[in-house]
Amino acid sequence: MQKSLAVFAASIAALAAAPAFAQGAGAAPQTAEDAGASVDEAVAFAKGLTEKATAALTSAKSDAEQLKDFQVVLGDGLALDVIGKFMIGDVRKSMSAAQIARYDAAFPPYLTRLYADQFAEIVGRPLEVIDAKALGARDVVVRTQFTRKEGAPINVDWRVRKLRTGEQKAIDIIVGGVSIMLVKREEFSAFIAQNGVDALIARIEKEGAA
Repeated sequence: MQKSLAVFAASIAALAAAPAFAQGAGAAPQTAEDAGASVDEAVAFAKGLTEKATAALTSAKSDAEQLKDFQVVLGDGLALDVIGKFMIGDVRKSMSAAQIARYDAAFPPYLTRLYADQFAEIVGRPLEVIDAKALGARDVVVRTQFTRKEGAPINVDWRVRKLRTGEQKAIDIIVGGVSIMLVKREEFSAFIAQNGVDALIARIEKEGAA
């Protein structure tokens, strides 16, 4: 457990330094009471999202229907606009309105399908909340752990943000130490540099519909 918590502390430090999640300018500082409430809300949100995702992927429906239901759950639980803008980075500023519209339409099914693959090994497994820490004025990182019949438990970190509307949304889900957001941001950047924006959009349209 001590090793797991040490890794979690290191993860918190790395996330705090990541440019992807800069807090909005002028965000009000949290009081100790506010921070405690935010952590509790984020833990409840992460548990609830996991339960819904598990229910979607373990139903008696066909594989295609399970995936569709899972994508609906994640579409509701993830801040897809925040994640989509982060992954494409500054390239978005030079994209045409038509390119942005295509990208914004293709991104949700693409991302939720990626997460479906990440979650395949842990659905239906017991979940334990290991720790949760406030990060900045609006974010909380919740570390959960899923046990497996064989092998070591899998850690899943949820970065939960309380939006200005008051809603809780996940802006990153780190499975087994891998952040899809960070990995895909680098991958998108390299792909665009070599092939262009239109080629990237065509690729995520294809992979999201597969």
